[in-house]
Amino acid sequence: MKKLITTCVLLTSVTMVSFAQSKATSKSAVQQTASPAKAATVKSTMPSPEQYAERRAKAAQQQYGLTADQYKGVYAAELEYEQQYQQAKANGYEPGPGQSMQMKMGRDQKIKSAMSAEQYTKYEAAQKSAR
Repeated sequence: MKKLITTCVLLTSVTMVSFAQSKATSKSAVQQTASPAKAATVKSTMPSPEQYAERRAKAAQQQYGLTADQYKGVYAAELEYEQQYQQAKANGYEPGPGQSMQMKMGRDQKIKSAMSAEQYTKYEAAQKSAR
């Protein structure tokens, strides 16, 4: 019985490794054969940091009743956060959980300084419920 279980585990492990290697190989082959025009098209469909920041700031303005000055502060915080994130991705890596948390904390501190205490309390509650 032990030999049968050991054989099944070994067979499953070997199968998983071979599938993982074939997927990695096929992804690299696809990336090498992708045309530069297609890559430019994919990038152009993604929102720019400015568009992303504007969308988030407008949502905050509607949700929390921000004034024009508060909107500018939230927009600046969102824009800086998104630019940092895009820069990290452009350098070839995805920010890890620790770095991402630091970036979000910096953004939240700037948003806190732009909003009133009541608005920020609502913002925090919304952020906690979204997590």
